[in-house]
Amino acid sequence: MNKRMSLGGYIFTRIIIALELIIVLFPVLWIISISFREGGNVNDSWLLIIPKKFTFENYSKSVEFIHKWLGITYQRMFFNSILVTVISIGIAIVISSFAAFGFASYKFKGKEELYTLIIISFMIPAQVLLIPLFLLLGKMGLINTYAAVILPYITFGIPISVLILRGFFEQIPKELRDASKVDGAGDLLYFIKIVLPISKPAIAACIIFLFLQTWNEFLLALVFLRNDLIQTVPVTVAKIGGGAYIIPWGIYGAAIVISTIPVVIVFLIFQKWFIRGITMGAIKG
Repeated sequence: MNKRMSLGGYIFTRIIIALELIIVLFPVLWIISISFREGGNVNDSWLLIIPKKFTFENYSKSVEFIHKWLGITYQRMFFNSILVTVISIGIAIVISSFAAFGFASYKFKGKEELYTLIIISFMIPAQVLLIPLFLLLGKMGLINTYAAVILPYITFGIPISVLILRGFFEQIPKELRDASKVDGAGDLLYFIKIVLPISKPAIAACIIFLFLQTWNEFLLALVFLRNDLIQTVPVTVAKIGGGAYIIPWGIYGAAIVISTIPVVIVFLIFQKWFIRGITMGAIKG
């Protein structure tokens, strides 16, 4: 009886996993398929995802289309996103690592209350802060500058990074800190020479999370960056499908595929540390 129930449970869970994979992967495969269809015909395929005629012309046409109709090149578009993403992630990781180390290593009044407030701030939607941020950045004269999105991205990236890093730092054996004190190392040297090198998995997890969050962010970039020459990849690509003209689906699909290449590259670089960083940092047993 137990064997039958276990077999039935095994089959049931595998069916659920298969359905979830289909739900998650189908839109991705569909977009990739459209990017290779001749003329971008949505209905020109078998089983919705296999193009009847393969072509790579949509990729070259997307480069021409963006330059001609949107007044920006792929190089400029990617430069904008890379600049904003790298600066935002770099500053957020530095601030978060020091904050997480403080929460994990020191005792002070109101520590847990402050930590709770930081984590709660992660739950506030960007839409709620859109108008206050616009007014604040406008008074500071930062609208239509890279700083208009970099500063909010740093702020939004700190809570999740502190959450992951604090959990990881708290699992580092206290004997390492005691040994460093015996050797005459202060807390700063201990943090830089010992804590950070062994925290690569947690830092990698933070980098992937923040990269996905920043690279794909659309709303703030759309509102705060009105100049076409400084707009990021999501805003520029969205204009292809949201213009006053007929949507060129093949070109639109090709642009979306190209825009995801940096995300795939970053994940491949940091994937070996990613799972370990998540399990050790975000889940404390």
